[in-house]
Amino acid sequence: MPKESMWMLRKHGCTLLRHSTDRPFAVAVRQEKTYTANRGTVKTETREAERVPLTDFQQTGSNVTLSNGAHQLKISIEEGPMGYTFQFEGEPGWGYIFSLPAKKHEAVFGGGEQYRQVNLRGETVVNFVSEHIKASTIIEKALLPRFLYREKPHGSIGSYAPMPVFVTDRNRLILFDTPSDGKADFTKPDALTFEFDACPKSLTVLKGDSFTDLAKALAERIPNRQYLPDWCYDGMILGVQGGTKTVVDKAFQMLDAGAKISAVWCQDWSGEIRTVMGKQVWWNWEADEKLYPDLKAAIKKLNARGVKFLGYINPYLVKDGKLYNECKERGWLITKQDGSVYHIKSTTFDAGMLDLTNPETVRYIKETLIGKNMLDLGISGWMADFGEYLPVDCVLHEGDPAMLHNVWPVLWAKVNREAIEEYGAKDAFFFTRSGYLGIQSYAPILWNGDQHTDTTKDYGMPCVMPASFADVR
Repeated sequence: MPKESMWMLRKHGCTLLRHSTDRPFAVAVRQEKTYTANRGTVKTETREAERVPLTDFQQTGSNVTLSNGAHQLKISIEEGPMGYTFQFEGEPGWGYIFSLPAKKHEAVFGGGEQYRQVNLRGETVVNFVSEHIKASTIIEKALLPRFLYREKPHGSIGSYAPMPVFVTDRNRLILFDTPSDGKADFTKPDALTFEFDACPKSLTVLKGDSFTDLAKALAERIPNRQYLPDWCYDGMILGVQGGTKTVVDKAFQMLDAGAKISAVWCQDWSGEIRTVMGKQVWWNWEADEKLYPDLKAAIKKLNARGVKFLGYINPYLVKDGKLYNECKERGWLITKQDGSVYHIKSTTFDAGMLDLTNPETVRYIKETLIGKNMLDLGISGWMADFGEYLPVDCVLHEGDPAMLHNVWPVLWAKVNREAIEEYGAKDAFFFTRSGYLGIQSYAPILWNGDQHTDTTKDYGMPCVMPASFADVR
């Protein structure tokens, strides 16, 4: 077929896609990227080795090929009542930049959990799951007088739960199905650009009459199984720790004083460790007999007065702890290229990572760590913390860690959901800190992070509201 010079798709009076030789819809990019991780915060250095604008356009029915010389991007188009879905077939080892038309002052919202501001126009939004809070910023705030601190730009602020899905105030929905590291650039006056390290599976662009229309369309594409048990609405969940006696005494004192309590949340149920950062949870997921003796009986006492007991778990095990040694011996921990255990550091202690791609590890988490060690005790819920630390250079039982980094918190939520359902604990629930596209199929609620106790918009208390608003799930 002869090459055409222009390609444009419209829906309900809105131009959803525009391609021309001088302004191509897609550009192929080959990059060299290095990651430096420190306690969940990842610094990236990128060098662009090659860039190829895919200027040539050919169409046969619902199939389109964009090309330039030997480089090709094959696109299969599916039209629906509100817009289009484009299935991509790109070249291995290449990333892609996609450009969609936009009005000069068109506001952009979404991107998952985005801190600092609601309207993302004029900003760069990173699509890489990471720690939100940076230790360097904490130190900077501690050393500098308050008036000298300068808030960080949006593009340098990490997110526990970014997602490549956005809506605009023109009632457009833009959804990329991809696990890849990437970023969105909303600084151009007439275009929204999206860059990914690998070719996305698909792009969906819709035009609705309202945000409600777009939300319904999104829910059809990503099943939403969020729920909270009825008891969660019957009083406050009290965060308290310090051991069996302390927890029971404080809960009963508050009940006797007339407070309405539905549950106590005890993060230190598995024990505690003292570090330079203070008291932290001992990452060994079984009840600590010294701190919480006869926990099962204590939970029954709390339940008798209408109070549930919540715990805490994450996909790591403290180095040389009992469960760490068991899992290391069985080969259930993530390793380095040389076969040694790949440790992550939380403040001052090291921990091994449970390999969620290993079916034996997953079964152990569900049946032993959650089923036997938590649900059998009568624990009614927990925080399924972390999930954002997977190194891109580790060795997994199965899969490419670079392509699984963003998906990891979804896998972690899936394990927790399946553990509850397979056990048959209909009244139990959990909440997560990290997430990615698809987390809404497993996690009922999201924790917005550990903000600084100040008024800065980048890491302080005010950033909680934009993060809550922009969490398009």
